[in-house]
Amino acid sequence: MNRYIIILRTLCTTLAVAASWAFVCTGEMCTDEELRHDVLDFLTTRYCGSFGGGRVLTNEIRFDGNTNRLACVLSEFAFTNDERIATRSVRQLVKYGTSTQLPFLYSCATNPTLGKIAVEAVLRIEGVTSNSLDIVHSYLFQTNQFSFANIGDRTYLCHDLVMKVFSDSSLNCYRSRVLGMALDFEANVNITPNLVDMAIISVDPGYHHSKRRLAVLRAAKQRLDYDAQFILPSNYEVERRIGVYNFQTNYLTNAINELVAYPEANLPD
Repeated sequence: MNRYIIILRTLCTTLAVAASWAFVCTGEMCTDEELRHDVLDFLTTRYCGSFGGGRVLTNEIRFDGNTNRLACVLSEFAFTNDERIATRSVRQLVKYGTSTQLPFLYSCATNPTLGKIAVEAVLRIEGVTSNSLDIVHSYLFQTNQFSFANIGDRTYLCHDLVMKVFSDSSLNCYRSRVLGMALDFEANVNITPNLVDMAIISVDPGYHHSKRRLAVLRAAKQRLDYDAQFILPSNYEVERRIGVYNFQTNYLTNAINELVAYPEANLPD
């Protein structure tokens, strides 16, 4: 087994010793071994809860300023079997990743735990392009089951992408594609569609009172009602999922009733 994975599993119990052993690179560039140790120490102390949030990796390690070298080390730790360390490694790649890491980040797009972070890193490194939108699509429309902790991840990513593309005139050429993706996602996939619905309304005022929106809302509600039949309140996470479904169903029902009251036949397309 890779010895860094072993370190990850034992470092919490030997943190005091590890802290005293920390490398400080002064006068010359750190070796790869030293850089790995310092990055691992940063990731592991967060994992153990030794320090609060707001920490900055590059403020706590000494390195030669080569962010590609740093990103390569983070990519190594992203392959560990410890889900929390892997998640924190990919989260750092959102800040420090370079084009060298794009193939790895692409491969994470359909991972329900790492997907959102990986796609955010792709969008930061590559920007909004045809290729990065393909990766977004893979993430949004994956069939993997999301844990409750990640249940809103796809919603937030879709919402943020819509807002980004419609707030930047240089991305005008992608607006039609992103809007179509968001509508398709809301109607056919999204478990928490209210936020995406509000985002679409904000960028396309004519959508608010339209037959298009009514059709999307009805499709989303029908899908959620169908899925809810198979949720049995057998544990805490399932009960929380039921709460989410109930909130979303109420949102969709109220929005549908508002549109039907216009009356429906008079709504513009």
